[in-house]
Parts: sequence; C-alpha cells; structure tokens
Amino acid sequence: MTKKLEDFFNLPTSHHGEEEVVIVRSKEEIMIEAMQISSALTTAEKVDFALPPVVGLDAHDSEMDSIHKKAIDTFNDLISLGGNVPDMHAGKIYEVAGQMLKTALDAKNSKADKKLKMIELQLKKIRAEQIDFDLGQGPATGTGGGEFDRNELLKYIVSSKKSGNSDNSDK
Repeated sequence: MTKKLEDFFNLPTSHHGEEEVVIVRSKEEIMIEAMQISSALTTAEKVDFALPPVVGLDAHDSEMDSIHKKAIDTFNDLISLGGNVPDMHAGKIYEVAGQMLKTALDAKNSKADKKLKMIELQLKKIRAEQIDFDLGQGPATGTGGGEFDRNELLKYIVSSKKSGNSDNSDK
C-alpha cells in the first residue's frame, strides 16, 4: 500500500520487506502432508475409475457430426439450385433446404441430448448406490437420500477398496 493511501485511511504504516514471516515445518510434517495429498489423489483416481466414461458415445457423436455435415452440404446445394430454377419451382426447393437446416440442427441437438442423458444416468446410478450404502450401513446421513456428501462418497470408496483387498488376501 502506498503512503498516501495509508494516510488517507488513517492506517498504520506498513513496513514492506522488514518483517517476513517464515514458516518452518519439520520433515515429518512435510511427509505427512505429502502422504495426505497422495492419498487424496489416489482416492480421486478411484472415484474416476468407479465412474467410467460411457462407451459408444463417440460413435453417436461422429454419426451426428456426419449427418450434420451432409445436411449443411445439401442445404448449400439446394440454395444454389433454387437460385438457378424458375420461381415456380424454387419455392419447393427452398422448403426442402429449410428441412435440411432443421435436420442439421436436430443432429446437433441429439448429440447434446445424448451427452446430458448419459450424465443424468450416471448421477442416478451414484444416487442409487449411495442409498444402498446408507441402507446397509445404518440410518441415512443425507437429506432424504437424494443428495450425498462428497466426503462420504470418498470414504465409502476407500473403505470398499480396503475391504476388497482383505477379501483378495484371504484367497
């Protein structure tokens, strides 16, 4: 802050550079923090693995992109054709060109709708698994089972991973 601002607001003068606060942490504290960060990262990786991406969505995307491109190309061809025919025939050509634009728009909307539907289904799956978890472990901790806490989900994944490892070691 400048001297003029300090004087204007009647603030105590600050001494830049004279008093630097140095936080000294021990090696153990740094290692504990590193382990916590590592644990959080592995937990986040487990969450990503538990919610695999939807397979086949890319095929739908490429098909819709292809339909969109063909519809736009056909629209452009029909517009140029409509300008080169007599007026009595041009109306129908322009009408079909408008339908091609609608087809192109529908293809793009279908692509977005498919993605939103997949996300919605994944969220429903997570909610259903959370409700099953709450019912199996005692009273539900959420607000009616429709919502869940991120930390509870992470704890559940970590505990299920630990119990999964102990099951494999018994075999």
